[in-house]
Amino acid sequence: MIARPWTDDLPKCKSASVASGFNRVGSGTNNEESLCFYCQAEDNSSLYGVFEPQNGVEAAQFIMQRMAVELLFPPPAPTSSDEEIRDRLRNAFTSVEKAYIENYDEMIAERTSLQYQLPPNMTPQQFSNTENPIVLRLREIDQHLSGGVTVAIALVVNNKLFVANVGEIRALLCRTDDNSVLRVVQLTVDHSLNNEDELLRLSQLGLDINKLRNVQYLGNQTGTRCLGNYLVKGLHKAFPLLCTATSEPIISTCEIHGPIALDHYSRFLVLVSASVYKRIQESRGSSEQTNKQLAQIIVENFRKTDNFKTVSQSVLQEIEEEFITYCYKNNLTPKHNHMSLIIRNFNFPLPNVKEETVTQSNPVQRNASVRFNPIVQSKSNTLLNEIDTELSSTNEDIDQSNSIVDTNKSIDSTSDIYPADKQYDRDRKIEGYVDFSCYFENVAKARKNGTLPSFIK
Repeated sequence: MIARPWTDDLPKCKSASVASGFNRVGSGTNNEESLCFYCQAEDNSSLYGVFEPQNGVEAAQFIMQRMAVELLFPPPAPTSSDEEIRDRLRNAFTSVEKAYIENYDEMIAERTSLQYQLPPNMTPQQFSNTENPIVLRLREIDQHLSGGVTVAIALVVNNKLFVANVGEIRALLCRTDDNSVLRVVQLTVDHSLNNEDELLRLSQLGLDINKLRNVQYLGNQTGTRCLGNYLVKGLHKAFPLLCTATSEPIISTCEIHGPIALDHYSRFLVLVSASVYKRIQESRGSSEQTNKQLAQIIVENFRKTDNFKTVSQSVLQEIEEEFITYCYKNNLTPKHNHMSLIIRNFNFPLPNVKEETVTQSNPVQRNASVRFNPIVQSKSNTLLNEIDTELSSTNEDIDQSNSIVDTNKSIDSTSDIYPADKQYDRDRKIEGYVDFSCYFENVAKARKNGTLPSFIK
């Protein structure tokens, strides 16, 4: 039984719909399993966080509650500059990681002492099979030290959005363009072995990229960044795949994006744990359209609900039912994972929502129009407002059946780790891609023969 976290008593954001807990179809949210917070401060700023546990939930509970302390006491001042807020987020991740490791200082020291007491010729196989009391205690310590968590934080201050993350939890901002077409922008970076930038970072530490491309785990976890998990950080030399690294390969450094101005085009924000969107990827067999598919599920549930607070739970239930059906048809055993989803509504029209959900902090535009069946839309990587922007002319994905367009690449122009170094020509024009020479030749022939129609000049 996990103690009820004090973060459950923080003032809740009334414009957020939240579901968090271990996956059980049809179950409600259990506070004892909640690994997220959605807080509203007096100055109308708000803070949202999703924490996905690795190797047990104890580390996630500790880190979640400590993160809330770092970011809320005191809350960000309305007069804070953008860089001050970014520093606040960056320092919070650093402080929480340090506090968590310090919490296990005595246990780390005990582990070192016990290792000196082991027989010098003991093999790894003997280590795993023996019932020696020293070995049993080392296993117990290693279980505690392996606890970690991936994190995504979203902070809204002065009507501007800041996002910070480590791991594979995603933050998605759903906006409409000038044609009222809903677009999905991934604001976070997936810190995984599918990320070429992360592979480059690991290669610079002396690790073999070719080997990394063919594995699913780095030590005892799948991602390349997390908070906690001292076992695979400070003790990475014990893992064959990581032992050649010149420094800790799994890091806790967060990437920060923002500020992103929240205007009337901003419809809703989504914070979603990897266990949720990976279920969509597996059951639907595609990873490129996952963000778009998740947004579509959310929008469909927006349309049919009369209680905005239950939308997240309904979305999770729909995803879980589809995933279980997929596993049943393919003789697979569903994994028992912790799942979290936060939906923060800004300006998405909710035709069936009760009147009390329309508050000063949730100015729902009941007459706002969001199109779902555009004629033709091109997929582009649109960076928002104050963030440096460029429309991609080489990555088009014509979509005539849906209005939700997934800008699958995440915003990375404000990344602390991989700052943009490209120079863009904003006056560049797209070269012509249709050859009209045949048309002009026929016009010339018709004019010469006197058969040119009068409406062509």
